[in-house]
Amino acid sequence: MMTRDALQHFPLTGAYLCQDCNSVGNSAMHCPACASTVVLGLASVLNREEAASARAKTQWPWIDAIAA
Repeated sequence: MMTRDALQHFPLTGAYLCQDCNSVGNSAMHCPACASTVVLGLASVLNREEAASARAKTQWPWIDAIAA
């Protein structure tokens, strides 16, 4: 069982996945587990709201003109 002190939280904008050891950390420079520099920002992959907005602008570029 995890204790309350062992739980950690950081926002999605600061979450990075190490592509070498599959650990999640909050350092954009290197993995806190293995020190690899091959990290992927998870916000760009998991933030559905931003991704949906970007996808809509790509698929329907005129949508902003209609909304205005």
